[in-house]
Amino acid sequence: MVGLMFGCSEPPYQLPDRSTPEVQAEEQRLAALLPDRLLWGPGTCEVRLLGSEGSSSFAWASCEMTPTANGQPGGVSLPVRVDGTRVTEPADGAGYADSVKRMFPQRLADAVLDEPERLQP
Repeated sequence: MVGLMFGCSEPPYQLPDRSTPEVQAEEQRLAALLPDRLLWGPGTCEVRLLGSEGSSSFAWASCEMTPTANGQPGGVSLPVRVDGTRVTEPADGAGYADSVKRMFPQRLADAVLDEPERLQP
């Protein structure tokens, strides 16, 4: 029975090749766009493109606010869907899994929920 289960399992979700100019350009575009959308002030984001479909890009963003004299630095690390300049984030808490399933194609949503550490930049 165990052999059958392994024989039927799908390979891990295939991530885009980061060495290609197209992927590099999209990761740079997202890294420039996302700090203004995800942070409450200036900062930087490191981005891993997870895929694209039509005009939508799917990525994992790890962003940090620029430290200021008035406040503590903060940050976020989360999967995002980007349609042009519109950024969609998953819900917090109990709504997280359902929102991820709405945001991403099925295989990518499964990867985000099952193996997030592999997808992070």
